[in-house]
Amino acid sequence: MLIVIPVVLVLGAATSTHPQVALYEGLAGGSLLSTVLLYDALFRNPPVEPTVQDAAVTALVGVGWLLTLVVML
Repeated sequence: MLIVIPVVLVLGAATSTHPQVALYEGLAGGSLLSTVLLYDALFRNPPVEPTVQDAAVTALVGVGWLLTLVVML
């Protein structure tokens, strides 16, 4: 994962060499893909088996992020 995330970001930046893709668009695409990969590695397929307490804390943090996004909008 420590190698995949920077590679995806660099590939996103490299796509900005195409004349119709701006640098911020390439970086946004790379960031989105690296976020999905990180989510998959940490929450969908974690390196350890989660306990009930871990699942509850993860749900609480997710609800907190969702409330933060709603308040910011």
